[in-house]
Amino acid sequence: MPLIKNILSLFTLTAQFKNLLLLAAPIAATQFSQMAMGVVDTVMSGNASAEDLAAVAVGSSIWVPIMFFMAGVLTAITPTVAQYCGAKQYSNIGHSIRQSFWIALLLAVFAFIALISVHDLFVFMDVEATILPIATGYLYALAWSMPAIAGFFVLRFLNEGMANIYPVMFIGFMGLGVNILANYILIFGHFGAPALGGVGAGWATTITFWFMLISLFIYILNSQKFIHIELFKADVKPHIEELRALVKLGVPIGITFFVEGSVFSIIALFLASVDVVSVAAHQIALNFSSLVFLLPLSLSISLTIQVGHQIGAQQYHLSRESIKAGLIMSLCTSILSAFIIFNFAVEIAQLYTDHSKVIQLASSLMIFTAIYQFSDGIQLCAAGSLRGLKDTSIPMLLSIISYWVIGFPLGYTLAMTDLISNAMGAKGFWMGLIIALTVSAILMTSRLYIKMSKYAKLDKLNLNP
Repeated sequence: MPLIKNILSLFTLTAQFKNLLLLAAPIAATQFSQMAMGVVDTVMSGNASAEDLAAVAVGSSIWVPIMFFMAGVLTAITPTVAQYCGAKQYSNIGHSIRQSFWIALLLAVFAFIALISVHDLFVFMDVEATILPIATGYLYALAWSMPAIAGFFVLRFLNEGMANIYPVMFIGFMGLGVNILANYILIFGHFGAPALGGVGAGWATTITFWFMLISLFIYILNSQKFIHIELFKADVKPHIEELRALVKLGVPIGITFFVEGSVFSIIALFLASVDVVSVAAHQIALNFSSLVFLLPLSLSISLTIQVGHQIGAQQYHLSRESIKAGLIMSLCTSILSAFIIFNFAVEIAQLYTDHSKVIQLASSLMIFTAIYQFSDGIQLCAAGSLRGLKDTSIPMLLSIISYWVIGFPLGYTLAMTDLISNAMGAKGFWMGLIIALTVSAILMTSRLYIKMSKYAKLDKLNLNP
């Protein structure tokens, strides 16, 4: 009997590997197209000038955490839709999405106001005078993309929750093409347009997200897959109970995303008072790290979807196998990513700029990204699984502890003070990031183990949680 049980478990695990791969591959492609836009902005701005590259880095340190917060709050859509699909409660999906648009509208207004009001913050942070006007103009341009980004996230997470991944992937790649063309025209001033430098990268991103929102809306409007969820039903007024449930689930995710993203961004702001080379090198290392990050992130999103479907269908034993498969896959992708970074750090930095000092510092920072691939992959998969279980409040607290109580203070001490050793600059901050991600991996997997132990007991008793 134990042998038969082990064989059946192996078959089940293999099936979950396959299911995760079928989800993760198009999600990874979608994430690649989204993150490649940031790479395009960085590379093209870097080819305009080192000042434009540094300005985009400083501007990104503001808008990326805001976008992460928006995405996090609206990510509540994915497990909500996934569990409704698993339970075959399709009529609830359209209602949740209509309510989600109210949340998206409020987030877009908040983001718009924040981005057009950053000048005084940059002055307070003592951002270099050559960077200041470019970074401010870049964020003003991006402010007009916020309604499109919020709306696009709602429709994207609806599709992901339904495991309808490919349309979003295709639109993402079309958006990448639009972004490349718009950057080429607006940064360098082709086809009669003014050469806007880094500011042009902001307008290119805005154009791209409006294109993607309109494209995805047209697809949903004409697809037969969404008829049964009654997405465009006349009842669009706010419903307090549904809004409260979505906010209760989404805000902790948004805060978690903001906590994680803001640490990287605050580092850029502190480095902006040091020198342009440090800012540019940090941005290159962070930008490429974000590109590599798409592999474990895609697995994390896949786990949210798959675990959500399985919990909704009360298939608790399958959710445990999915989580095991996800962690194993994460380990494999981490080994691959670390190998590439260790062996090609200099060549990667040279793709962004020809500035020798920037290349030297950026390639050394990339070694830190190779080291933290393992802990980052584990904590991402654990967090994605917890979101599939609709467990978001405790993981939020664990992230705050990992990044802001432990990681950032240690990184700041190493980077900007002589308390432990001579001030190490950017390298000190990246050492702090490694510690933060390691602590997060330990805490998140511990929380996941506790939650899944509860579901294992329920599975034996054949009860609902």
